[in-house]
Amino acid sequence: MRRTTAGLCCSLLIALLVPISASAASAGARLAAPASGACSGQSGVTVIVDLTDLGGDVEVGCAHGSPTTGRAALTDAGFRATNDAAGMICAINSAPDPCPTTFAGSYWSYWSAAPGAAWTAYAVGADSSHPAPGSFEGWRYNDGAAGPSLLPAAAQVEKPATAAATATAVAENTREASESPTWTTAAGIGVVVLLLGAALVAARRHRAAAAAVTGSDAHGIGGTDSPDDPRG
Repeated sequence: MRRTTAGLCCSLLIALLVPISASAASAGARLAAPASGACSGQSGVTVIVDLTDLGGDVEVGCAHGSPTTGRAALTDAGFRATNDAAGMICAINSAPDPCPTTFAGSYWSYWSAAPGAAWTAYAVGADSSHPAPGSFEGWRYNDGAAGPSLLPAAAQVEKPATAAATATAVAENTREASESPTWTTAAGIGVVVLLLGAALVAARRHRAAAAAVTGSDAHGIGGTDSPDDPRG
């Protein structure tokens, strides 16, 4: 019975801890790489997201290499895109939140530019564009009348973040997430402790009952005389 109880405890422990670990892993996977600054030369596509109309800042990221589409460049540069029901990008980095369900005059307008040139509105969507390395992609949440407030020439002047700095930022985000247990993790640990305690109490009671039965049997065999006992 002790082996059965121990096996049950182990099974319960594994069953509860595996989902908790998976939840923590998925939470870490949801962390997006931070925007790393403008690309250097022809090393990739620089993406500029203007959040000023939504109360945010202008953020710059680099999609290294040759991204296949404008959407790929946006995500490769460290930005999170959210689609509406029609498959259009309605939010970038959760702005606006929630995504609008009806058109109110503003949307994520999509722009392109060559190094040092002005913004030009795209005639196609981000899923159909093919940005070239060294070019600039721009996004701004407005009525489509003006491109991002940061021009490519100004973005090139800013010193881009190094790969080491980006890796450090990602590692720091991951460390903070792993060191901050969620209520789900805490609740799971509490349940494990309660179940283990209950299993141990049940095991002790079983052993005590078994010992009592064994002692009673032993007393009945050698503790009384039988009338038919030939030893008289």
